[in-house]
Amino acid sequence: MLDLVSIQTKLELPSDVGGSGLLVGWSMELEHKRTPIGFSFGDPDCTPATGYIDPILMELEGHLMTIAPTGAGKGVGCIVPALLRYDGPLIVIDPKGENALITARRRRELGHTVAIIDPIGITGLPSTPLNPLDLLDPSSPTLVDDAMAIIATMIDSRLGRNASDGDYWSERGATLVLGVILHVVSDLPSDRRHLGTVRELVAQAMGEAGVYSQMAENPASAPSSAKTVLGALERSRNSEAVRIGQMLRLGAVSTLGGILSFAQSIVEVARGDAITKSLSSTGFDLDAVTRGDPLSIYLVLPPHMLDSHGKLLRLWVHTLMTLITRRNARPKKSTLFLLDEAAQLGTFTPLRRAVTLMRGYGLQTWSFWQDPSQLRNLYPDDWQTMVNNCRAVQCFGANTMLAAEAMAAIVGFRPADRLLDLADNEMLLQLSGDAPVLARLPSYLTDPAFAGTYDANPFHDPSRPVMRPAPAVERVVVRRPKGQAKTEAMSPAELIKALKEKPNPDATPGAQD
Repeated sequence: MLDLVSIQTKLELPSDVGGSGLLVGWSMELEHKRTPIGFSFGDPDCTPATGYIDPILMELEGHLMTIAPTGAGKGVGCIVPALLRYDGPLIVIDPKGENALITARRRRELGHTVAIIDPIGITGLPSTPLNPLDLLDPSSPTLVDDAMAIIATMIDSRLGRNASDGDYWSERGATLVLGVILHVVSDLPSDRRHLGTVRELVAQAMGEAGVYSQMAENPASAPSSAKTVLGALERSRNSEAVRIGQMLRLGAVSTLGGILSFAQSIVEVARGDAITKSLSSTGFDLDAVTRGDPLSIYLVLPPHMLDSHGKLLRLWVHTLMTLITRRNARPKKSTLFLLDEAAQLGTFTPLRRAVTLMRGYGLQTWSFWQDPSQLRNLYPDDWQTMVNNCRAVQCFGANTMLAAEAMAAIVGFRPADRLLDLADNEMLLQLSGDAPVLARLPSYLTDPAFAGTYDANPFHDPSRPVMRPAPAVERVVVRRPKGQAKTEAMSPAELIKALKEKPNPDATPGAQD
């Protein structure tokens, strides 16, 4: 059993962390038996011997994982401190928009370009658009493969499967969407090369189902296909789009409706004016992500939309991770990807790949989970590998013995019930190559090292109205033409009488009733 020494009350937190590594905690040891490889304890002049608590800094690149329930302090103790200190390129999933409001100024002070992708507008800050189809180069030999990778992020695995048909509907629906995307990026003007256009064309094809049926059953009398979506695919400059158009036109009529329905479900991610606008262009240099330029990207969605808009979140993450995999060499500083509420991505192959394979591309992931069961359920075959590939694992906030045992099992800590006795600012910390220890959780609100670097969280402002102000609505007042009789005060009988007495301007003089 670990024998841990509590920090004496006389020790203070230093005003400077004293290193460039990621702050993963404050040490609760008066003396360190060893320094794990790749970690440091900050300024050698600020130690317990001189009256200061040591920071625990992760100096070498590697992945991190935090397991803590909602409200336990992941933002205050992990995410915001990283945003305030890490000077390399950074991407963060920011469900409430709080991280952007608190840290965007600091990121700019660090010399970064800041892009806040907030299509719903919950931060009140200007939103930066991101068009996933900007990944696609019509002249690239991997165009079809790149397009299929985008489609894969938009497919709901719960749809299109049954015992008899297997993946038929999903595969054919995805094929139609692939053909439309290839047509859009190969044939249409640049301002129409986005998923909003793809959705419009799939919806148009849905409305043309009757035409396709007539073409299959009685080609001689069927309307021309020239203006149909399948006709556009057959005339595309992209040879794969041509083949897809021909294949679908010659397919069985009985299956066409199901294929179109599934295709429509794939592209529903681009629904609504706000989302469509946010996907129609890109407001920052995509190559800057690949180069590893000083760039900070916030992905903002309100919490109540994380489930309904999960495809959109997956699409953003896929786009950015794809740009990182295009690196031919490691940049000077790795890109840190903070994945708050990582479970909302669902079973997401790019995340598993990032944790297990992509450190060589200069990508560090820091994923956040509410409990270990989320990780096990989503990645039943890989969750242990994902944990073992992390150089630092934090666990805190256990409220029940079930949660404590699950956290303790992740890092091999015993007895598990000790985790129930942790203070609100304490955590269990597993560093690569070392036994788990108890450590103090950082707090950007109270730790001197963060003083003056952050902006106030407007969600914690007691003077802020609970309800958002209603948008101003322009009122249109319709005035009656002069001389028109007022009828609103008339009874029905009076109104009928007035209409009968009114001359008929179309009547022919002298005509009989």
